[in-house]
Amino acid sequence: MGPRQRGARKRKAEEALGEEQAGKEAEDRRSRRKDCGNKKYIGAHVGIQGGIWKAVDACIEVGGSSFALFLGSQRSWKRPALDQKAADRFREQCILHGFNPAHILPHGSYLMNCGSPKEDVFEKSQALLVEELGRCTILGLNLYNFHPGSSLGSITTEQCVDKIAGAINHAHQQTPVVVTVLENMSGQGSTVGGKFSELKSIIDRVRDQSRVGVCLDTCHAFAAGYDLSAEGGVKAMLNEFDQEVGLHYLRAIHLNDSKGKLGCNLDRHEDIGKGCIGISAFRDIVNEPRLDNIPLILETPGRPGFEYAEQIELLYSFCEKQ
Repeated sequence: MGPRQRGARKRKAEEALGEEQAGKEAEDRRSRRKDCGNKKYIGAHVGIQGGIWKAVDACIEVGGSSFALFLGSQRSWKRPALDQKAADRFREQCILHGFNPAHILPHGSYLMNCGSPKEDVFEKSQALLVEELGRCTILGLNLYNFHPGSSLGSITTEQCVDKIAGAINHAHQQTPVVVTVLENMSGQGSTVGGKFSELKSIIDRVRDQSRVGVCLDTCHAFAAGYDLSAEGGVKAMLNEFDQEVGLHYLRAIHLNDSKGKLGCNLDRHEDIGKGCIGISAFRDIVNEPRLDNIPLILETPGRPGFEYAEQIELLYSFCEKQ
């Protein structure tokens, strides 16, 4: 047998082993979800280094059932077009490992400020929003999460809200299907979205409200004054969100403890159970039926021995048998 044949057989054996391992990993994920009634999809924000499809591998490595990712560089307004072969490989990996698009939450660029009073920044932000929704379409994804924006203290909150909604309406006209998911903010500086009422004001101005939703960040909510650390605090927050916005708009949760105290307005994420929110709130979250079947995404800093894998395992261990 020549070296080329031996090499081909070796590659086939490695591919078969990889597929077998993928099957075992998928079964492990299903097993961990059983106590949650297979309805809690806990994961983390993962990297795309080496190719956007690598996000799937990264999620599997930490034992996630959902994941978030950036769709390109965070350092530049303009990025190379998304390679179709890379997009196809991403789709194939998602299918192979059983990831539903409803449990994948791309995160918007931090450069964007769709509420900016600076016209050049607003125009670039609006254009980037269109481009990012286009990337979601190519990848077969239907959710896109981003920070609403900031008035920079130069315009009123209402004017800022008008601009954000205007950018969303423009993007919806340019792209199909993808739902724009607004993230609640901590109330730091002149950011918009710290109050649930501000999120609702944006939604009210969006023409196609079937294509707008909300991702609730636990650290941001706590820093903005919603006391998740209190007994029954998670249910109280969700009740208030339902009254002011509507639970049918809730598309995802960012699971982050808070370095800062209640109402501090500081966006400072901490590992699960290591901050001012505390472990009980996260136990309540994973057992809250109103949070079934949506992505629950970690954005915690991680520390040696308590990285994403350990925090995901801990959160699944909180699930009460159903």
